[in-house]
Amino acid sequence: MIDPSLWASVPHKNFTALIDFAGTFHLWHRALADTIMASTGKSYRTYPLGDGRGTPDWLLAVQRTHVNAAAALGIAPPPDLASYDLSKPEEHASFFFLVANDAKRLRNAAGLS
Repeated sequence: MIDPSLWASVPHKNFTALIDFAGTFHLWHRALADTIMASTGKSYRTYPLGDGRGTPDWLLAVQRTHVNAAAALGIAPPPDLASYDLSKPEEHASFFFLVANDAKRLRNAAGLS
């Protein structure tokens, strides 16, 4: 399983990097969902990220996926991941840092390393 801390370095205004993030995010959550299903018998819904443009709907899909994963693990929901403007460099950096940290929290709760 990829180390989600790598997501904290997604470069600003790099469309290819956003598409790469969307793909690894999806695959990472599939692996996490399989682990959660095997250990708890619970599943969770993931939301498609599409073209990775960082729109409000895209941010909401990331938020909902993390909320669902946390619920399946029986842990607290993530912080707000949907109220960022990825066109601003500082918000872009904050968002990806926060997503990476929350993914590590989910991974640890699922017993993965």
